[in-house]
Amino acid sequence: METGTSGKASSLRWKILRQAILRKPNDEQSEIGIKRITRKTKQGFNLLPCHLVDDPSHSSDVTVCYTLPIDSAPKLYLTQRMVDHAELSDFEICNKYNIDNTGLVCQWPSEEVLAYFCLSHADMFRSKRVIELGSGYGLAGLVIAAVTEASEVVISDGNPQVVDYIQHNIDANSKAFGGTRVKSMMLHWNQNEISNISSTFDLIVASDCRP
Repeated sequence: METGTSGKASSLRWKILRQAILRKPNDEQSEIGIKRITRKTKQGFNLLPCHLVDDPSHSSDVTVCYTLPIDSAPKLYLTQRMVDHAELSDFEICNKYNIDNTGLVCQWPSEEVLAYFCLSHADMFRSKRVIELGSGYGLAGLVIAAVTEASEVVISDGNPQVVDYIQHNIDANSKAFGGTRVKSMMLHWNQNEISNISSTFDLIVASDCRP
């Protein structure tokens, strides 16, 4: 993408944020531009079929059940923030830790793609120690833990709110992991000292927040 185009897209994304905070409608021209900005697909790619299992009307969180498309695979239950539900505290935490809140925004389609890839290449994870970086709600890491017979899976993110969701989801699905050790980790790889874990893992997986 050319520099000018990239700058314009960045400016429009800031308008999206400003609109959300001020709850102020855009003028027609701005609305046209904003709709051209790629953020996410509404329903992902349906590589891992999923459905809501609770009523989100009285909570900012929802629980989603994922059905893994292989025989005898357990269902996975992920609690996550409702799509496009932002709170002032989210931005306060982002400022405090110098991070973004992309992991809270939604279950990004690229995470679903990574989870499907890991499911389809389970043999490469068997008996391995694995860490997922920037995990968001942890779908890919949970899939690895549930179906690949990895020896250990660490699901990490740089946002402490997201890590709380990850730990909740690990606890909720603990019976699906068999002998695989699974834990969450607060890790911002641009800021934290990682020398103590740099030689710990056999495989590192990650996905961008945009497909």
